[in-house]
Amino acid sequence: MRHGAPRVWVYMMALSTVACATGIPSRGATGVYAARPPPVAERLSGPTWSWLDPEQLRPDTGAQRDEELLGWLISGDRAQRAEAQVRLLPQGASLLPRLEALATRARDDEARSALLEFIQVLTKRRFHPDMLGDHPELSALSAKAVARGLGLVAFWQTEPAPRELLQELPVSLCGNEPHHDPRLRIEGRRLRELRDKLGTLGGLALPGVERLLDSPSATVRLQGIVLAGALGLRPSQAALERMRNDPGTVELETRYADSDFFENTSMASRQSKVSLSHRASLVAGRFNATWREARENDPELYRIEDGIREWLVSARTVAAADDNPGISEELSGDLINSLRQGGGWDAADAQQYWNRVRPVWRLFWMTGGLTPDDGWREDWYALLHSRDGFQTRREPGSGSGTVVRVETPVGVEAELVSFPNGANDEVVVQRGVLPLTLSSKQPVYHLGIRLRLGGEWVDTGPFFFPPQGGRMTVWLQPEMFLRYLKERAARP
Repeated sequence: MRHGAPRVWVYMMALSTVACATGIPSRGATGVYAARPPPVAERLSGPTWSWLDPEQLRPDTGAQRDEELLGWLISGDRAQRAEAQVRLLPQGASLLPRLEALATRARDDEARSALLEFIQVLTKRRFHPDMLGDHPELSALSAKAVARGLGLVAFWQTEPAPRELLQELPVSLCGNEPHHDPRLRIEGRRLRELRDKLGTLGGLALPGVERLLDSPSATVRLQGIVLAGALGLRPSQAALERMRNDPGTVELETRYADSDFFENTSMASRQSKVSLSHRASLVAGRFNATWREARENDPELYRIEDGIREWLVSARTVAAADDNPGISEELSGDLINSLRQGGGWDAADAQQYWNRVRPVWRLFWMTGGLTPDDGWREDWYALLHSRDGFQTRREPGSGSGTVVRVETPVGVEAELVSFPNGANDEVVVQRGVLPLTLSSKQPVYHLGIRLRLGGEWVDTGPFFFPPQGGRMTVWLQPEMFLRYLKERAARP
């Protein structure tokens, strides 16, 4: 496309005061969060989101010390509370004395509930819930959740459901792909219910899960291993050692991940013995694994992002897909890439990073946060791109054709450009005056927009991915979009 413009891939997959020695912050946002204009959250009948005001994306200034961040832990603003958790999480057990003091001062139910939320995050991986016993206020705050977990597993041990797990084998088409261990899936309704109930307790479910790991039944112990992996709970070192040396085996139904691949259906399902020690080693390896290979001269950005990834896994109360962490990885990838684009990439240190990305961080919480719905990714990217003057929305349909409607600015000439054979092979499929509609009986997989500005055709940059057999609407906001084009043209 013309002018060598960089291309932006628009992914459209269906998818008060701070704490001090004598006080507690008031409910609601505090500090820099209270100073920022409230985010635009109104959904209109036209674009998916109201257009973001530039003031809402202005980077913050200032600095926060630990004492202020501790106050943020019990803020009523969930984005502010989450930022404090991410920034304090690496300190782990060393925070316990200060959290004990905070719990002593926090007497209203909302503040104590917010503090309990952080305890549930910390106890997933940073320290064992047993360490709370030396801190009376924190122990009392956590006691109900710990007792709840123990009660759930006590009932399970009394009336276990033995056939709740399925072993799923990876499909090998050529026979020379890298070896992947079979995945254990929770298929039974009762074990899924147990997983989901324990998941609401965060790391405070760990004492209960460790009871399962110590069960005389090999089936129950294996279920405990799977639950620990699905919930992201790091057992104690002693429990991990017992698990890795467990001689037990359990016979499970075993299927291929894609059984339709096999013509002989008898190959699709069989009984296999599963080694507890092997499955325990796989789960333990996950806890010790890092998201990347750390290097001594790594930029600060990478360490900050590692902390965000750990927090995302630890803070989500929704379990991973059994022993598959793909859901959290997808969520963290979308969020971290957006924070980079929101100013984090060039930050020199953690404080500058958070000052720059905080506006985008707040937007993340507007679109579902840790529990996104099926349309989260489409909503998320529409909201982010609204700052650049364009939004998109897809509507599913039937058939194989494509309908794309480009709204505003009225009277501007435009070209819709398709790329049937790759990014360097462009074909003008529609030309006219906006607003205009493209209706094609054939699928259109990649679509770009050119505008005629100042007598020249200008590539607007984004690629759009229309739904096949459905409809896509693209809105352009004239002033914001022209500003985006000028800023993009000025980049080196």
